[in-house]
Amino acid sequence: MKFIEYGSGLYYHDAAAAIQPNSNENVIDYSFVSTVANNKAQFPRREIEGADKARALYRKIGRPSQQQFEQILAKNLIRNCPVTVDDAKRALLIYGPDVAALKGKTTKGPSQHAPTFNPVQVPAYILQHHSDVTLCMDIFYVQTPSFHTSRKVQFRTVAPILNRNKATLLREIKPVLAMYKSRGFNISNLHANMEFECIRNDVLPSRLNVTAANDHVGEVERSIRTMKERARTTIHGLPFKRLPKVMIQALIYHAAKGLNQFPAKNGISDTLSPLTIMTGRANPNYNDLKLEFGSYVQVFEDNTPSNTTTSRNTGAIVLNPTGNAQGDTFFYVTCHRKTLVPASMDRDSHDQRSHLCSRSHGGKGRPTANQRQSPTFRMAPERVCRGFFGRTCRIGRRIGKFYRR
Repeated sequence: MKFIEYGSGLYYHDAAAAIQPNSNENVIDYSFVSTVANNKAQFPRREIEGADKARALYRKIGRPSQQQFEQILAKNLIRNCPVTVDDAKRALLIYGPDVAALKGKTTKGPSQHAPTFNPVQVPAYILQHHSDVTLCMDIFYVQTPSFHTSRKVQFRTVAPILNRNKATLLREIKPVLAMYKSRGFNISNLHANMEFECIRNDVLPSRLNVTAANDHVGEVERSIRTMKERARTTIHGLPFKRLPKVMIQALIYHAAKGLNQFPAKNGISDTLSPLTIMTGRANPNYNDLKLEFGSYVQVFEDNTPSNTTTSRNTGAIVLNPTGNAQGDTFFYVTCHRKTLVPASMDRDSHDQRSHLCSRSHGGKGRPTANQRQSPTFRMAPERVCRGFFGRTCRIGRRIGKFYRR
């Protein structure tokens, strides 16, 4: 398939050009994805036409609420109206909520109550038999260097680092050591390659064991491989062909969280996850698993001043939960560039240009000012909040502003 740039900056594929003149062969080398088309396939033509009429009438009378619109139709408040309540409900099933209504009417909801955090205590038998822990460390690359530690407890921590200097390594290692200590563990040994030789005296009394040249720590290498497999799997489930750096970093956090939140195969407990052992958080709550990584959503943006015609909603990509008690989430607002739009997104995403910047940090070329300033939005009250392993929040502060839900 070949996509050609149109005058407006979008790219298109001419499906008719793929068909040879005077040919009866079926064209099978392309496939277009459309969620609306899949929804329409569930209804006969007459019901689809009724849904189209209902959506057109909905716009003509000023886009009331769905409940009010159905009441208007049920009480016959529009004379000679062929649209029924079933048509209105069917239109909602096929097309979903009206995006223009969301952009114009969305308001800030009430702040979520933060329940008291009662951490799950580490069982006594774990502290008795597994109090001495060996950490394995390495630096792996996913566009940018990342720091990784793991062993015995099978708890994985990752953090993006700008360089491999001694100060940078210590800044990322010390919080991890403090986390283990706060949960009653003693870091007796650290295993790493020769890059970590510079911190030997700074991690005492923990003993640092450094491998020989061109050698690696097997446990952490296998763990890195597993994380990259998880990240690669998620990427192939997304409708994008290229991702910006901030989304790649969030993807690595997503992979680490997925491995940490369930009991490890060769861990010290078959009922407690590494995340529970190291942070005291309980098992995942199904009601908190509402958003999928990489999904396109409309999020509320609190404009100042608010009495303008500016949209109340912004198209954004779901990243990761912040990890706070209220269940807030980080979102990535797509940048405005001349790029291809995945067909599975709604029409509003055309303005968002969400091939996610063909020349963003992950692609070739130098990023533009708009790309460098593409913000990560946190839909929560403006207050300090730590993400998983205390890293996501730092990324958010560097990339952009926090907004409230």
